[in-house]
Amino acid sequence: MNDMITGVITDSIKLGARLHTIASLVPPGASLGDIGTDHAYLPVYLAQKGIISKAIGVDIHKGPYESARQTVSNFGFSDKIDICLGNGLAPLAKGEVDTLTIAGMGGATILDILGSNPAVMEEVSTLILQPQGAEARVRKELLSQGWQIRNECLAEEDGRVYTVISFSKFEGMSEKDIVERVEELTTNFRERTLNTGNTEININNLRKIIWQLGPLILRKKEKLLENILNDVVAKQQKVIKEMSKTDREDVKIRADGLKQEIIIMEGIRKWLFQ
Repeated sequence: MNDMITGVITDSIKLGARLHTIASLVPPGASLGDIGTDHAYLPVYLAQKGIISKAIGVDIHKGPYESARQTVSNFGFSDKIDICLGNGLAPLAKGEVDTLTIAGMGGATILDILGSNPAVMEEVSTLILQPQGAEARVRKELLSQGWQIRNECLAEEDGRVYTVISFSKFEGMSEKDIVERVEELTTNFRERTLNTGNTEININNLRKIIWQLGPLILRKKEKLLENILNDVVAKQQKVIKEMSKTDREDVKIRADGLKQEIIIMEGIRKWLFQ
């Protein structure tokens, strides 16, 4: 509803499961930089709940930038949330934010954004990321830079499952901790997944898949993992079917690798859900 005097919308803003999961990981009192803010629903929601002290929403596209400004104005948070038109971290100054949220972008793009403004990153202590692809690369590169994984979880929205990862400079699991967790999971899964006789290739594939799915997500046995495994296996089976139409040796080698990955994922699925 609207405040009849001010015209400000007073209803609580509604978030989908993906943004709601991201919001749940934002630390209280954060100065937030929401990169790719779109309609600015996330910072407005966090302001309504009193979770953030202030926010800067950034979008590179003029349409979403204007929509975000309108949302902030409609909900009466123009004094607490600034909206900037620009690319990634470029509009931010050092010390303006201590927490960054970046969602709905490819993992490589997210890493490029985080590497684009070292001065801003010096003062950032929390990252909440929802990469769409290259999740393993995001984990590995940020851990190698000294970030720690504080939490990682899954969210389902409109039939799609999203991975959300929270990194911190000061708390969580370090690169050493995560590597140990990956090796622990590798050992646990090994007897269930290594059935092709090519132990070395299978172990490497197993580690790769664990990094991609998320070692903390696997340890929690998140139910939504089954959706991801089913989807990936189905897609790889289609690729293998297409590959079978050629006699090229390099294609056959790639198809064998995909078959091994399917064996691994089916073993993981059995371990998790049966």
